[in-house]
Amino acid sequence: MSNRIYNPSRRNFLKGVAVGAGGYALGSMLTHPKEAMGQSFAGNLEKVPMETRWSFASVGLVHFSVDYFKKILDTEGREKLVEFTRKQSSAAGARGKGFADRIGMTGTDAKSAAAILPALVILAYGPRQKFEIAEATESRAVVKCLECVFWNNVQAKKITDDLCSSNSHYYWEGCAKAINPKLTSTLVKARPRGDSLCEWVFELQA
Repeated sequence: MSNRIYNPSRRNFLKGVAVGAGGYALGSMLTHPKEAMGQSFAGNLEKVPMETRWSFASVGLVHFSVDYFKKILDTEGREKLVEFTRKQSSAAGARGKGFADRIGMTGTDAKSAAAILPALVILAYGPRQKFEIAEATESRAVVKCLECVFWNNVQAKKITDDLCSSNSHYYWEGCAKAINPKLTSTLVKARPRGDSLCEWVFELQA
């Protein structure tokens, strides 16, 4: 592949940008002279319900995550994927606690964790992600995932590898430990392992 594609000279690069931008603008005016001049991105966004915007944005994150984990697995192997999620997903879970604090999700026991963790995942994965709190006391709580957009994306791409168990385990564990160092999170069921759903158990150690 030629260097010109990746390393164009400044003159040629700016010339190409100018020509492309000018052609695009002229083409837009010629094609939609009245409609285009009367539109704005803010006006267009106002036509889109907030939940639709949220769903649209989350789809990109899910696609990227699935493809990225698959690439690590295929190129570097299972051990590297687990190591990656151990570091990155644990850290992401801890950051999630900080975000929860900023938007008013509080509490330090198992019941609080069962309310905070699913909410954070839904915020990231979108409104189609569904959870159920099956049990919730201060010392123990159980959360079940009824609908998982990550798993659905994996299935749609016909991927048979387990891309999400370690990610889920370390993210939830990282957030639980950030909520309370005495709080544990255990992934006891997982779809990639053959279970019908994913399930986490939070326990507050004495």
